[in-house]
Amino acid sequence: MFEDSQKALASRINDFAASKFNEIDDGPLKNALGGFVGTAFPGALGTIPDMRDNVFSGQIQGKIQASQQEQREQILRSYKPVTDNLSEKRDWRARLRPKAGGEDQFYSRLGMQDYLLKPIKDSGGLVWQYTPTMFLSGSAEYNQALAQGMNYPINTFINGRAPDLPVTADFTANDIYEARYLLAVMTFLRVASKAYFGDTAVATGRYGTPPPVLLFEYLGEHGFHEVPVVVTNYTMELPGDVDYVPVETGIGSEGGEVTYVPTKSNITVNLTPTYTPHKLRRRFDLESISNGRAYKDGFI
Repeated sequence: MFEDSQKALASRINDFAASKFNEIDDGPLKNALGGFVGTAFPGALGTIPDMRDNVFSGQIQGKIQASQQEQREQILRSYKPVTDNLSEKRDWRARLRPKAGGEDQFYSRLGMQDYLLKPIKDSGGLVWQYTPTMFLSGSAEYNQALAQGMNYPINTFINGRAPDLPVTADFTANDIYEARYLLAVMTFLRVASKAYFGDTAVATGRYGTPPPVLLFEYLGEHGFHEVPVVVTNYTMELPGDVDYVPVETGIGSEGGEVTYVPTKSNITVNLTPTYTPHKLRRRFDLESISNGRAYKDGFI
């Protein structure tokens, strides 16, 4: 009984709402109220009007689209620096080069248009032709103190050591340019591991000058960013199972000299990081190592 009475009352209310709604002239007001009446009094208008047909539907949809566009723009702004850096073309290849200001002395042009290290200088330093293989191993030294009857030593920190950087990769000579570049690489490593000595060094005033400190770059800012290194040793393979091609350089007195280089050679260069006492004292900060800022100063 109660349910039947409730349904009858609802039906009368819907009929009353429908009659009053029909008395309104057609126009924007009637369209605006249609959604409300259809929702508040289900069945009063037969079917519930679609809100998309409402006079305000254009404004509502515009608000929704504007909000979505603003959210997309906020997301793009939050990632903009990273997106820009990734989109830039960066040369992250392994490179070993002399410091600025000492390039001419290192390459020893001596006024000649063609010289052994010209390909290295033209490429901005020794650039590894293929992706090299590297194995890194850092170390920390501790002093161990043992007392009578102790089962475990007491470790006291002494110092830490930056890891050596052994760089191993193949170099090939598939054409004249690569053969000339391989010859320049061999010359570069010879020069980088020798000091000024003898009468000529005395005559030029360079006697006592040690091998140069070079800059090693690889993988970007948080990899190896202008790490100051010295070449402590290197190995160059001269295999017996490959061809050897002639390389002519225009530095001879009679129109050039010829040197043979292998078409493929495996070269390993061991680089030892070296920092000045002033730089270690003034610019090293362990917190900068953890947040990444110190890598821009060449620390690893």
